[in-house]
Amino acid sequence: MNELIGQLQKNIRSLQSREDSGRIFHGRGKSLPGFEDLTIEYLSGVLLVILFGERPNEWLHTFASKTKESLSEFADIDVVFQARYLKSAPVINALGEPVKIEKIISENKLSYQLDLGGSQNFGFFTDMVNGRRWVTEHSHNKRVLNLFSYTCSFSVAAMAAGAQKVVNIDMSSAALSVGRKNHQLNHQALDSVVFQKLNILKSWGRIKKFGPYDLVIVDPPSFQKGSFSFSRDYRKIVSRLADMTSTGADVLFCLNDPLVTVDEFKQILESDQFEFISRIENPKVMKEVQQNLGLKVLLYRKLSC
Repeated sequence: MNELIGQLQKNIRSLQSREDSGRIFHGRGKSLPGFEDLTIEYLSGVLLVILFGERPNEWLHTFASKTKESLSEFADIDVVFQARYLKSAPVINALGEPVKIEKIISENKLSYQLDLGGSQNFGFFTDMVNGRRWVTEHSHNKRVLNLFSYTCSFSVAAMAAGAQKVVNIDMSSAALSVGRKNHQLNHQALDSVVFQKLNILKSWGRIKKFGPYDLVIVDPPSFQKGSFSFSRDYRKIVSRLADMTSTGADVLFCLNDPLVTVDEFKQILESDQFEFISRIENPKVMKEVQQNLGLKVLLYRKLSC
């Protein structure tokens, strides 16, 4: 446990400030034996320990106490746990009591709404920080399509960089509502932002009418019952995008399925219309023993006709 807490200290210090957010431990990468069942997020003063396997209440209490003591330099940090091994994925404190936290968090000077205890996903994926940074660096004056936009963090990053227009597409009206608030939190003009509640695989005609697009982000769940399956549906997206993107358009294809390798993902994305450019590197904290697995964010570019 002491080695784990030492890593947390180091990784929090690497953030821009105590008000920033980011992943500070990635157990699934198997870099620290005995903690493969943990992912730990630092969320602007809240330490969220995501448990993929059950641990005794005594461990929770000891971890919270030692962590708060070791991280006292960062003032009063709240330590909470999310039990992902349970169907409802409840968020609890070190005493096992359910908690609910709503607050505004920040990343790279942009603000996002956080909701802990409302559902499994709390409104923000810290592992995508390098993808958002890339989008910030390449969105100026671009028409941006954000597929599976969730709460629109990629679009917020694009608008902050001076995108001409962003189009957010998601099946969840609740997620899009939070996305609208995220744009507003960052004082972004909504007349340049489109929100569409759509089943992407059945709505290509409506999506196309807002294009052509110069930059596209595709960040689907690896599997969502009744709406998306990586093995069945990802290739369909690639073929459809060819008809609604400008020549030279950039596309970020994302996948967070730990069982699919980079090479297997590239096979799915193979197309006469797009060429592979590079893989966007994951945050250092997300080091994987098997680098070909883990989060994959691949940059492709539309070829000339």
